[in-house]
Amino acid sequence: MSDFEGDVLLIETPDGGDVVVEDGLIKPCKDFSSAVYLSLFGGNKADDGKVKNSRTWWGNVLEDLSEDEKMISRFQAVVLGMPLSVKNMREAERAASLDLNWFIEKKIADEIKTSGRIKERNNFLLSVEIKKRR
Repeated sequence: MSDFEGDVLLIETPDGGDVVVEDGLIKPCKDFSSAVYLSLFGGNKADDGKVKNSRTWWGNVLEDLSEDEKMISRFQAVVLGMPLSVKNMREAERAASLDLNWFIEKKIADEIKTSGRIKERNNFLLSVEIKKRR
């Protein structure tokens, strides 16, 4: 058995997210896909995506957590709380960029591009491009 490297690999399932288990072991995530997933969909589904609200994710109420460390899923609030329209699609793209901005703040990335499109009724596809110049 080797030392664990990376985060836990998370995948989207019909009833939320789940960890990936292979051969009885939790599979590691060696890229940033789990971090992106948690940034966009972490927290409480009832959260309205605002910094201060009563339905925030339970981890945000820890006493030693600063405001900029709290997980606020603005993207999730937009796509679950608004009808899909061109205007709301643009709002979802902006919300995703805000949720992922910590990559830039922590100097993990230099640029983040988000692009969305409505595939069919109630089906929104978001493309995320995270760039780091060497």
